[in-house]
This record gives sequence, structure tokens and C-alpha cells, in this order.
Amino acid sequence: MKRSLTLVLVMLLALSLVLTACGPKASQEPGTSTGDETTSQGPKVLRFAIGSEPPALDQQIATDTYAIMLGNHLYEGLVRVQDGKVVPGMAESWEISEDGLTYTFHLRDAKWSDGQPVKAQDFEYAIKRLLNPATASEYAFQGYYIENGEAYNKNKITDPDQVGIKALDDKTLEIKLAVPTKYFLALTNFISLFPVRQDFVEAQGTAYAAEADKILYNGPFIMTEWKHEESLTLEKNPNYWNKDAIKIDRVEIAIVTDSNTAMGMYEAGDLDFVGLPAARVQEFVDNGQAKFYYDGSEFYFQFNVKGRNPEVGKFIGNANFRKAFAYAIDRQNYVDAVLKNGSDPATRYVLPLLSGVNDLFANEYPLEFYPKNADPAKAKEYLDKALAEIGTTIDKVPAIEYLTDDSDSARISAEAIQDMIAKNLGIKLEVKQVPFKQRLELMNKGEYDLVFAGWGPDYDDPMTYLDL
Repeated sequence: MKRSLTLVLVMLLALSLVLTACGPKASQEPGTSTGDETTSQGPKVLRFAIGSEPPALDQQIATDTYAIMLGNHLYEGLVRVQDGKVVPGMAESWEISEDGLTYTFHLRDAKWSDGQPVKAQDFEYAIKRLLNPATASEYAFQGYYIENGEAYNKNKITDPDQVGIKALDDKTLEIKLAVPTKYFLALTNFISLFPVRQDFVEAQGTAYAAEADKILYNGPFIMTEWKHEESLTLEKNPNYWNKDAIKIDRVEIAIVTDSNTAMGMYEAGDLDFVGLPAARVQEFVDNGQAKFYYDGSEFYFQFNVKGRNPEVGKFIGNANFRKAFAYAIDRQNYVDAVLKNGSDPATRYVLPLLSGVNDLFANEYPLEFYPKNADPAKAKEYLDKALAEIGTTIDKVPAIEYLTDDSDSARISAEAIQDMIAKNLGIKLEVKQVPFKQRLELMNKGEYDLVFAGWGPDYDDPMTYLDL
């Protein structure tokens, strides 16, 4: 069930560890108590910042970290995954056939934010919409587990009724898989498989999910305001089935591309937690305010093996040329001197935290492929092989465009990578910084040579990486 790509994920850089400074509590409106006594006088507000505008909040279109994070609070799928365990979501119960191929979900009484009921038909429509070739969803492959899902998405069949998902009635959804898939239940917690309501989507047309009032919500929160490139405001959804379990009344999210600006907002009391700039890490570790946690992401070089033009493509398309990059990067120095946030050098493709058959995958398959430190001699060896195969010399290697985001941390990262490649290979990288949304668009169009990209697991199984 792999996607067909014209790129190669060649060189891992870091397994991401998030380092934040955290305030003591979610904020309250002025005039309310911040002590241990009841706080019923005013709403509880959580305030934090994200690094860029979410490009899309359409359940079947969204691909980025911010949209997925927001989606988990604005929408709800058949199940949720909490502390690694699958718990009921929109489905209050389910049965799985003995052969592992048929899942029957029984939906609870739940409502959309406009008061209409969430129905099994909303899930059927959403997943067929995901797989519809006209939707052009990058995450359509998440529906390939379903019988005939891949065939429909690739136009091998044209009748959506042949796809193995069917609303048996308003409260009962049946999904038939192509093959038994042990993590499929957890996968239904992923945004691409979240429900949408056909009448609302079709009424909004291309404007669907582009503004706060162009979305229907069935999750714990609704978005009441979306100031593009500036902020988003979420408020507790009064129609959510489990609203009494939601203790936060409002979430205020600032969009801040500069980490030092976000840090200043935190110190001014305008944010409740913040990602720490590298220069401030030790200070907050020493004063006990720093909190570390793995966010499950890894970062890597993504090469467009065709290049932006044939001249660049003949180099990037050479396997030995890419291997030279792999050995020219000092991952340990990168995480220690550049990130400074406790991240680990990425020496393997599948994250060590993911489950295997009976143990962690890393314990069952302990291969560490990439070195932690640069190996300039080996990098030069692969570069010489590449140049010989191409029939050229090092002075004829063109500058390679290095695409990355427009944040200050992305600039610092790019400068460090640029220096390592120049020092160990004698190759020039031209850094191109663009807004996050534009980077995704350029990647989708193949208009780049080399991009600094990342991936976080969608579910707890190695296939979340091996399917890339």
C-alpha cells in the first residue's frame, strides 16, 4: 500500500524531543480566583502558539501537524487513542469478525455543532470522499486498507458502492478490509477518516473548512474565530457528547513564526507554555521550568530525484550522490549544537517508540543504520563514485536549492546544514525560506531540489513509516 513518489527519503537528521517552558495553570479571566478554591466564576483559558498557519482544516485534505492537532480537538472519529489504548469516540461499541476483515461500529447519540445528529452515513461519505480521485487527497492511502479502496482511488473501479464501507442504518457502520490489519481500529482515530456531512460540504463548495463558519464540528471544541496568519480561538462545544469531561472553556492559539517572539509572549504572561529557543534552554532547565517530551516526529532530507531541472536532477538522481550527503551530516552535533532541546540523532528510520509484534520495534529490530557523527572520508568516497558515474568533476556540481520554512529556527538549522555540506563535500546549498503553507505547495508540485521535512506517526505501528 505504498504511495508512488518521485522522491527519495535519504537522510534522517533527528528524532524530535519537544522542550517547553510551562506556566503553572491555564489562565482565567480577570477577577477570578487562581487558588485552590472553585474557579466557577470565570472560564478557564489555555493559551499557546503555533509556528504557522494551518494550510487546511478539511478532514480529507489536511496533512500537516498543526491541522491534525487542531482536528483532534475540533472533530472526532469512531474511536480515540489515549495513553496508547483505544477508547470509544463517536462509536460507543464495535465488533470485529473472527477473520479480522469486518468491523461493525455502533454509533452513540452525538450531534454536529448545528444540532443535527452524527450518522453512520457521515462516515461512509467521508471515507469515500477521501478515496475519490477527484478529491486528490495525499492521505487517500489511509483508505487502502478498506476493500477496493485502492482500486477506487486509482480509477481501476469507478463505482464507490464497491468500496467496503456501508452505513447499515443511521447508527451502524460496516467496514470491510482488504486484509486483516491489527492497527486499523486505532487508525480510525486519524483525521482523514473523520466524518463530514455531505449536505454541508456540498453547500460550501471550495470554501469548505476555509473559515471558522465554514466548518461543522463534532469534537470537544468549536472554532469561533480564525484570524488568518494571526490567531485561532476555540471554545468548548456545547453539543459534544462528553462535554462534562472537558475542563478547558476556551483555547487561544497565536500564530507566531519567530520563537523568540513567542518566548517574549510567554514571559509577558500572554502564553501558558512555549517551545524554548535553543539559546534559552539551559536557563529554563536550571530553574526547573523546562518540560521534555517526545513528540514522535523525525526529520530528514527529502530529495526530488528529478530536481527542479535536468542539470540538478542528474546529480540528485544518483544514489551515491545522496549517500554522500548522508555521511556528510553530523547528527550528534546537529542535535547538541543547533537544536539543543534533547532530541536524539536519527540513526534509524522507524522510531524506537513504536510497537513491534511482541515488544518495541527497535528491540525486535535493533538495526542502527546511520552514524551519529559525520564520516567525511566515507562521504567523499560516495561523492567520488557519483561524479565518476555522472562523468563530471566537483567544480561542475551546480548549487542545490535547500527548501525550508521561514521561521528563525529553520534559518538556524539551514545554516548549520549548509555549513556541513560545504565543509565535508564542497557543495553549495542555496537556502530558500518560505512560509509553511507555501513549502507544502512547492513539495506537492515537485518544485524543489532538497527539502527539510518531517514526519510524525499516524498510528502505533512501523507501517506508518514504511508506507511512505
